[in-house]
This record gives sequence, C-alpha cells and structure tokens, in this order.
Amino acid sequence: MTIHNGRFLRALDSELGGIENLASAMMQFTMQVTTVLEEIKDLLTPPELVPGPATEALIRRVRVNTAGTVVQGPDVAIPPGVSSVIRQRRHTTSPNGYIALNEHDASSTGTRIETVNGDTVVLVLSNWNKIWFDSDTNNTDFELIAEQ
Repeated sequence: MTIHNGRFLRALDSELGGIENLASAMMQFTMQVTTVLEEIKDLLTPPELVPGPATEALIRRVRVNTAGTVVQGPDVAIPPGVSSVIRQRRHTTSPNGYIALNEHDASSTGTRIETVNGDTVVLVLSNWNKIWFDSDTNNTDFELIAEQ
C-alpha cells in the first residue's frame, strides 16, 4: 500500500505542477487580453475635440462680390468630429446661392447645393477651404459656423 501511495503522491505532484503552470499561463493570458482590450478602447475613444482652453466656436463670413464668380471658403481648420453649419445670410432680394465641394461644381447646376435666404447646410469638413460659393446676385453673404 505504501508503494501505491507513493506513486499516487508522485502523480499528484506531477499534476499539481502542471495545474500550477496552467494557472500561471491563464493569468498571463488574462493580463495580455486586458492590455489589448485597453488599447482597443483607447483607439475607439474619440479624442477631445479641442483640448484645453481653446475657441469654443468659429464664425466666418464669405461674400460672393460678383455673381457667377466662384469664391473659395477661408483657410480655417475644423477639429475632427465638428460639423460646420453654412447659412446663406438674409439679403434684400432673394438670391440663389450655391455651395459645392470644388470650384468647378460651384458653377455646375447638377453637382451643387442651391440655397436662398436663411437656408442652412450642415457638412463635416476638415477645413473651410474645401467648400466653394457662388450666387446669382452680387454681394451675397454666407455664414460658416462650427462649435463644439
């Protein structure tokens, strides 16, 4: 019986060592998974729009001085994730305004947005210089607004 118990103890010791190794491997795996999940979370979490004390809103005006002459928006960078509201300002007459994403499209009837007094368009842009304006009437103003 002693011999039998001796084999049992050796077998148990061997298995316990294996179980301890398995437990250690599982702990390491858990730590690695936790680290990877934290990295994924950091990548999926959007950055602060404007960190620290910074401008909370941007407002600019674009004027089409001469009808039919396309005007590029100002070179103003917009933080990621911030939408831009473009509004055609009120005018004494009711001119048609045009907004497009390139110079050619601003004068092409099929690929531009047509606006009248007070109409707004919301776009997500990285810079206001990526939009172009035109109008049927001289001195037509557009407002560009971005806020966090």
